[in-house]
Amino acid sequence: MKKNLIKIAYSFAEERHYGQVRKGNKGIPYFEHIKEVVALVKISSTKKNDSIIIASYLHDVVEDRKATRKEIKDLFGHDVVELVEEMTDKPFCSEAERRSNQIMAAKIMSVDASLIKLADKISNLENLFHDPPISWSKKEIIDYIKWGQEVVNNLPYKDMKLMKRFDKICFQLNKKLSSN
Repeated sequence: MKKNLIKIAYSFAEERHYGQVRKGNKGIPYFEHIKEVVALVKISSTKKNDSIIIASYLHDVVEDRKATRKEIKDLFGHDVVELVEEMTDKPFCSEAERRSNQIMAAKIMSVDASLIKLADKISNLENLFHDPPISWSKKEIIDYIKWGQEVVNNLPYKDMKLMKRFDKICFQLNKKLSSN
């Protein structure tokens, strides 16, 4: 039953993110980010269950694509909707408030949400390395890296395998920026 829900979550997220693209120059479909997050969660050394995989697919659908709590709960259950809510930014915030809220929220995230959040930050930073947003200045990229590090530093649980990858991409980005 749960394996079928993983396929449904994949399709639900793919449909909801249809037409959405990453901020970089290459026009990469946003759903690629979703698949990267799921792949990172799957390769982590943390014990996983199907709810974590499903929530990884859905982690941005409320915030970015206006899926509702009710939709997610009805389709995927209480555990999944709770994880998705932990990952969802508060609506109608300025960018500064959103970033501050994420730093504070990271401190009280569950183990499962911490894993998804770490995977999300890795995917975002790797995308920033390979295809930075067109309009971002060097300072904006540096600020984003620092913010990502603050969020991750506040997570109560950090998968060691994923932390190595997180540290590596932060190092690579900082090296790339210092050479420009």
